[in-house]
Amino acid sequence: MSQLKLNAAFTIEVDIEIPLQVHQGKSIFNVPSGELIDSKNNNVLGELLGPSGDWLEIQPSGTMNLNIRDAFKLENGHNLLATITGRSVPNEVVVPKMENGSLVSGDEMYFVHSLLMETDSEKYNWVNDRVFLGQMTELTMPSEVPTRISYDVFVIGYEAHGDGQGAVGNRVTHHV
Repeated sequence: MSQLKLNAAFTIEVDIEIPLQVHQGKSIFNVPSGELIDSKNNNVLGELLGPSGDWLEIQPSGTMNLNIRDAFKLENGHNLLATITGRSVPNEVVVPKMENGSLVSGDEMYFVHSLLMETDSEKYNWVNDRVFLGQMTELTMPSEVPTRISYDVFVIGYEAHGDGQGAVGNRVTHHV
């Protein structure tokens, strides 16, 4: 039996601007700047490029469907695209904080997403073959000025039959 493992890979910190309201249930957030950070040593691996953005759709239950595209210029000159989908579930604690622009921490609400990344960088090509999970760590909703959201990103690996050997070699726990 295989066992999934989550290994810290990145932190993504991005600025978000006041959303464009398409209608009551759909908003588009411009994401003008940010960084892709190595979670192991806090080195900035890439700077966010435009166009990047977050299309948010609110379900009747209040759950928010996330559809995010973040493009980064890596430190080695190559580009990386992160395609991110997920769910954010506001609750009675965070809704007032979100409405008044207060800081919301990741342990106050369910805010989880999956990430697929792609690049032509030889140094980072391992991300093309992996699935990542992310969890929001801090969020302040923009009202009058841009604000910041950050989330931790984990690469999913697995061990086969509990033998401690990654199913595809040491690339399972590869860090940048």
